[in-house]
Amino acid sequence: MPNVRTNPIRAALKENRLLCGPFQMLGDPAVTEIAIGSGFDFVLVDAEHRALAPDQIEALIRAAQGAGGGAFVRVPTLNRAHLQHALDAGADAVLVPLVNTRKEAEEAAALCRFPPLGSRGFNGGSRAANWGAPDLKAYIEHANREIVVAVQIETPAALANVAEIAATPGLDMLYIGPFDLSHGLGKVGQLDDPEIRAAIEKICAAARSNGKALGILAPTPEFAKWSHSLGVRLLTYRSDVRMLKHAATASVEELKQHLPPR
Repeated sequence: MPNVRTNPIRAALKENRLLCGPFQMLGDPAVTEIAIGSGFDFVLVDAEHRALAPDQIEALIRAAQGAGGGAFVRVPTLNRAHLQHALDAGADAVLVPLVNTRKEAEEAAALCRFPPLGSRGFNGGSRAANWGAPDLKAYIEHANREIVVAVQIETPAALANVAEIAATPGLDMLYIGPFDLSHGLGKVGQLDDPEIRAAIEKICAAARSNGKALGILAPTPEFAKWSHSLGVRLLTYRSDVRMLKHAATASVEELKQHLPPR
């Protein structure tokens, strides 16, 4: 049941274990089950770049947890309603994009925890509360303890303020968006560029010095290996649509080798 479930993402990060999972942009729970069933530890449901409705997000969370994995949700913006929907649906972790200041990081952390630790709105009849937790005090304590709150560092402004952001109480993870960061620094997609590498290293150092976990989008195995060496323990590798596109293209090429030209 959601309110007595140990958060597998938090547990792994606490033990310094590596977690790998894809972004999920498609709204079908079957995709979630395939991803977790194939060996990924979690899916990161992307409600920022896909118009996923709250009921779709809840279905994907349910599928991920039912398959034995973790459910991470990237909300569209720093917004109480967006975070509330994901939290009440039982997300194990939430990711807030485009956080550029300590004030924004503090707001994100506060919106994800119940008073006195934050300002999350209370709904004792949600999925997260097992549709009506008999011991509401225990549910609140459990929810505050288990949730993983992450903010995305992906702009030059966030990079400049990263030390202050990383020191935010109640914040659990800095998640690096390398492509947006490289774009903002005028070197879009050049993830091997020394300036981009130095920026990522700066973010990782700020997280480590403040006891925060690190996550990142890793587009290649080589980039994933380098990120891991910097202390990143949550790796998002590709997305469901990219994997589908890759598999479909490979399948067409494979078939062409055994058939006459069309």
